[in-house]
Amino acid sequence: MVYFQWSPGLSVGDSLIDGDHQHLIDLINELYTASDQKRDGAILEDILQRLFNYTSEHFHREEELMERIQYPDVLNHVKQHKKLLERVLILQASLAEKRDYVAKETAELLRFWLTSHIHTTDKALAIAIKNAGL
Repeated sequence: MVYFQWSPGLSVGDSLIDGDHQHLIDLINELYTASDQKRDGAILEDILQRLFNYTSEHFHREEELMERIQYPDVLNHVKQHKKLLERVLILQASLAEKRDYVAKETAELLRFWLTSHIHTTDKALAIAIKNAGL
């Protein structure tokens, strides 16, 4: 069974953003599975680092789009991005102490956060991008 599954309900209607979200879901699943299988700590650290890096890249792409279309809620959206990245950095630092627990907690946080963020903030952004003709 897949831990976090992409569904049409998660689509924001923008292929670039949807593709990023699908890749993030794949990485979250990889982290959860590695933790569940009690994989080596170095493997968990590598997956979490790749997840952090890709999340940062995705946020950067979204933020560039928001600037391009002069998105009115840009400050709130960017604030949400920064809060998540700060939280993941804290979890990364904790990984050395409680590997399995922290890896699962991180996967759960990201699954909840991404689902919520897509359904609210990113869907509104996608509408604004479409309305801007991009």
